[in-house]
Amino acid sequence: MASTEHAPVQPNSREAVFMLIKEGKGPNGQGVAGTYDNWSKYDEDHNDYNGPSFVVSALSELTNRKDVSILDCGSGTGLIGEKLKSEGFTNISALDASQESLKLAAKKGVYKKLSCVEVGKKKMPFDDNEFDVLVASGCVLPTHISPDALREWVSIVKPGGFILFSIRRVFLELIEGEETYYSKEFVEHLNQVLEELEKTKKAEVIFKRDCPNYLCGWHSYLYGIKVVQ
Repeated sequence: MASTEHAPVQPNSREAVFMLIKEGKGPNGQGVAGTYDNWSKYDEDHNDYNGPSFVVSALSELTNRKDVSILDCGSGTGLIGEKLKSEGFTNISALDASQESLKLAAKKGVYKKLSCVEVGKKKMPFDDNEFDVLVASGCVLPTHISPDALREWVSIVKPGGFILFSIRRVFLELIEGEETYYSKEFVEHLNQVLEELEKTKKAEVIFKRDCPNYLCGWHSYLYGIKVVQ
């Protein structure tokens, strides 16, 4: 039985583009990166996006250091970067598949380094144990970043460091009226990768937190992972 979680449909590019992505294609067949390259009003369409606040709040609970090296993976136009900077974090890098989104992010002046890479298709341009923290909000989902990326994320975060990522609840659970978003295959894949990382003692899941009103009235789950080796 599906649970109930209704959210208003927003008549803007966000919902229209999301549906294109859900179908596995972007405008003019450009795919996910091309979709975001052409989303010029992304920030405007996300003025009710609370994902960055949840991520940064959780990070502040885990560390008092403001100079920790942070990778914002799937940074987009830099909404998490802005929130991190507003909370005093100073050592932030960005990675995203959309070059146009990164151009907008660069103008905000919050990142020390910006890299354009589609995670899962190319190796990320970082050394092992390069970062203290990796954050990713709303980009681990069936048509964006695969759960397989967690294996690479664990390798570039130092032992004792943290990975924080959020996934909209509709991808993980059957929600009444939103059943088309649910992917049993995705859920099983995510759980399999997380279990593998724990069994091999590479990482441990330290929390899975419900985040209400993540975006447009939807809930998300925020995962907290501690890197072990």
